[in-house]
Amino acid sequence: MKILLIFSIVLVGGTSDLLMAQQPKASDFDEDFGKILLPEVVVVPKNSTFSVILRQVKNDEFIVEPDSITPINSSVTTYDPNKGLLHIPTITIKDETYQNVQLELVKPSANLFHFRIVSMEKEINKDILKNVQATLETQPVRMGGDCADDSAIWIHPKNPAESTIIGTQKIGKQNLGGMVVYDLAGKEIQYLHDGNMNNVDLRYGFPLGDENVAIVAASNRSNDSIAIYKVNPNSRQLEDVAAHTLSVGIDKIYGLCMYHSTSFGKYYVFVNNKRGDIEQREILANDSGLVEASLVRRLKVNSQVEGCVADDVLGHLYLGEEKVGIWKFKAEPDGGNEGHLIDKIERNGGNITPEVEGLTLFYINETEGYLIASNQGGDLFTVYNRALNNKYLGKFRIVTNNELNIDAVSFTDGIDVVNMPLNEAFPYGVFVAQDQENTNPSKNQNFKLVPWENIADALGLNKESSYNPRN
Repeated sequence: MKILLIFSIVLVGGTSDLLMAQQPKASDFDEDFGKILLPEVVVVPKNSTFSVILRQVKNDEFIVEPDSITPINSSVTTYDPNKGLLHIPTITIKDETYQNVQLELVKPSANLFHFRIVSMEKEINKDILKNVQATLETQPVRMGGDCADDSAIWIHPKNPAESTIIGTQKIGKQNLGGMVVYDLAGKEIQYLHDGNMNNVDLRYGFPLGDENVAIVAASNRSNDSIAIYKVNPNSRQLEDVAAHTLSVGIDKIYGLCMYHSTSFGKYYVFVNNKRGDIEQREILANDSGLVEASLVRRLKVNSQVEGCVADDVLGHLYLGEEKVGIWKFKAEPDGGNEGHLIDKIERNGGNITPEVEGLTLFYINETEGYLIASNQGGDLFTVYNRALNNKYLGKFRIVTNNELNIDAVSFTDGIDVVNMPLNEAFPYGVFVAQDQENTNPSKNQNFKLVPWENIADALGLNKESSYNPRN
């Protein structure tokens, strides 16, 4: 059904302010040029939208109640006279709120202007927990118990369908922890028995010898060190490139994430432990083409941490203090020791179900995207804006996919996400989550893969897939 809106106002967008016209007349429309002539305007603050209540006059026709139009702080409302398009970020129709409303101008009649809806999205209630489904899962890890932990998605430089999921196994009988690599069908293609690996992260373009490589770092709980690998793009397997055992200065290493400073071109690894100690170490290649690490900074919070992620472009470090919330620090070594909480656990007025575990970033472009957090105690995930002060956007959980016989995800540790099209199964990218209890039938732990569009459609998020993290 097409809905015809009859507006008694016109909104015009500018570069600094918005102009809101008083009610125009039909004679104010220039048919030759398709423009509206504004007899009088008032200045409205930039970054405003207008909540509008409509009175229904027919099944598909509404009239704006003039006194119902109230400016509210949000993103910009604009009118493009060249295209005859009106964009209203939020609008209320019969007690239902819609967002990203696009309307086209049609010929006015009497003293009213007609706008017809081209497209709009129903606003998502952020308090409603959305259900999504995984469409693929990896093979179970080799050992039983709480073994699988974190993952990092490596994007193949030439053929995205050949990309891989790099996972960690942190404990196991006979000390069989290590690194595992899966293809996008979930099949194991490599296993390295290198120690009890906890968290893993990667970055592209690391200068090593005479080549630039994808560098992979993992926290090795067997000897409190940072394991360092490069990805061989031909075999898609990991190759150890640590110059020696890269020991850290904190005992009982736990979480880990990487940061590539786009301002200075340097590469860093953040590590932490259960006492809230954090180290930042710069990694660089020596003359032998192997990787060294040196301490550049220490941070501290008051209780157990693990999950972290760094924004390479905006220069932020996000850190999950498991029973407190999500911290945001400056990621550069000279960023100081002051951070602030972007969200807190529910009993303290926040949106998080403890414990905060894995953190990951979805890039839309250089500055836009999403921060996603694993809320382990609630078997759910919370989503925030990557920019705009990390506004809370909603939450979701991964439920059973009965059609594909893939069980629900529970008690998740590590997560990762990429925005790039990978193959037919993941045309907008993929979200990967560790699953504590792998059932249907009961097997060792594994990782579940969710097409990004399943999450984006449930929460009204962007599915833009042109940003290439390899660049």
